[in-house]
Amino acid sequence: MNTLSPIRVNMLGYLPDYPKNVVLLSDDELSVFDGKGTVIKTFKGIDLKFDEASGDNVASVDLGDLPEGNYTLKSGSVTRNITVKKDAYRDVTNALIKGLYYQRCGCALEEKHAGKYTHGACHMAPASEWENNEVKKSVIGGWHDAGDYGKYVGPGAVTVAHMLYAYLLFPEGCSDDLNIPETGNGIPDILNEARWELEWILKMQRDDGAFYHKLTKARFAPFIMPEDDKKPEYLMPVSHCATEAAIAVLALGARVYKKYDEAFALKMLDAAVKGWKWVEANPEFKPYIQPEGVITGYYGDWSDKDERFWAACELFASTGDEKYKTKAERVYKDAKDPEIIKKESENNPFLERMKKWNPNFEIPLGLDVVQFGWADVTGLGCLCCLFEIKQKGGAILYDEIKEDFLKKSAAVLNLVKNSGYGTALAPDKYVWGSILPIMGHAMAMIIDWKLTGNIEMRNGAFNQLQYALGLNALDLSFVTGFGERRVMNPHHRPSGSDGIEEPVPGLISGGPNGGMNYPETKERLKGTPPAKCYLDELPSADTNEIAIYWNSPAIFVAACFNKF
Repeated sequence: MNTLSPIRVNMLGYLPDYPKNVVLLSDDELSVFDGKGTVIKTFKGIDLKFDEASGDNVASVDLGDLPEGNYTLKSGSVTRNITVKKDAYRDVTNALIKGLYYQRCGCALEEKHAGKYTHGACHMAPASEWENNEVKKSVIGGWHDAGDYGKYVGPGAVTVAHMLYAYLLFPEGCSDDLNIPETGNGIPDILNEARWELEWILKMQRDDGAFYHKLTKARFAPFIMPEDDKKPEYLMPVSHCATEAAIAVLALGARVYKKYDEAFALKMLDAAVKGWKWVEANPEFKPYIQPEGVITGYYGDWSDKDERFWAACELFASTGDEKYKTKAERVYKDAKDPEIIKKESENNPFLERMKKWNPNFEIPLGLDVVQFGWADVTGLGCLCCLFEIKQKGGAILYDEIKEDFLKKSAAVLNLVKNSGYGTALAPDKYVWGSILPIMGHAMAMIIDWKLTGNIEMRNGAFNQLQYALGLNALDLSFVTGFGERRVMNPHHRPSGSDGIEEPVPGLISGGPNGGMNYPETKERLKGTPPAKCYLDELPSADTNEIAIYWNSPAIFVAACFNKF
């Protein structure tokens, strides 16, 4: 790491009216030169402080007001160029959205839309139920979930939800044409792309209303192009978590698409209500257990209380039916009751599995309102309450949730303040896909800012976007195709199989993983600080995979700051 620049910057540029932070790893004075080579600012007395997550001694410097233009920073003998412009994040926001187009399954990617990243139609054959191979169903479409070719209902639902809420809250930041097949149909392309997954989620519903947990092979495919992955696909057993996540996003989608396609909106709402009837008929949660012989993404959970809460909130927002409000209130209150949580955790096979994997796992008391990932969707339910239901939520679904949220988001801001790089993540929380909690915490601070106007929250959230674009301990942009130093070898089958040097653009890497799940990673990075536990290598899924539900919170955050 000694070869990396001691000046860390946001490689895509800075916004005129926002902080212009750089991080220094040297106490040499810092000079700022304008485009004519004139020194316009000098910072002396640089005070370095130890950053636990990275192991670096660093100083964060706010460059202050700089008008639009190009600048050169100099510290000692090292220089670094930066740009200030109002549309600094337009291209990367569009690319993050279009990155999902490149994940499309069940169709060919044609050169006029995909450029050199073309491939043939893939995964077109009917799938069989795992539990009964005689039952076959055509389930074409959706997005490949991550670096593999599996498709998973829960993660897909969360991805779409991030996109739909980005559009609802920041339409001006995410509504550009993207040159996808649907461009020009009168619907914003972020919604066109999200619909590709929504149509697939609808196909994953069983006749009784439940949703299959996932559609995968028995095992992960080797590193081949998607059209060459010919082995049979299976509909894995239904699950409560998948069903409730699907209900939630379909109810949300019904509101968003109503003005564009009323028939499609009604179809989604009908499917959501039908799914809820299955939940009511099967109220006892049963965790998804991976069938023997299946080695693809698990995406299991020990509880569905967060999914059930989110589903009830979205159904209440879409229908106005008080029964959904009552259910959401009950779930939210019950989650704070130690006795109820204790009872739910007894004889729970997935919880036992989690404890073997992580002996330090503690059962949370209450729903964590600042979580926006597939494993905990509580934050999405809170988004619904705070910005869709609003005061109609009353004492619990608005007042109490708002109070709980502001307390939790304050703790997130403290993470930013305690980090040398301004990263919203504790040193022991760099996990597989650490970009997800970082972007999720950015979402939490954005929501706080929207509710309170607190500029510290806005700036804290902005710093997480900067983290993704190079302001980090690795001096690396985690978004493929963007930044002077950027991810080049993501764990992504098409990027590793297409013979093209540059990976598919607009995909965000999971990033540093202090847990180092793979033995080879542990061997090579033993003793490395968690914020540097990263390998830009194709086999390194535990540090360098991509995933649709990592792109999507980044879309939300980038859309917020996509000012032009």
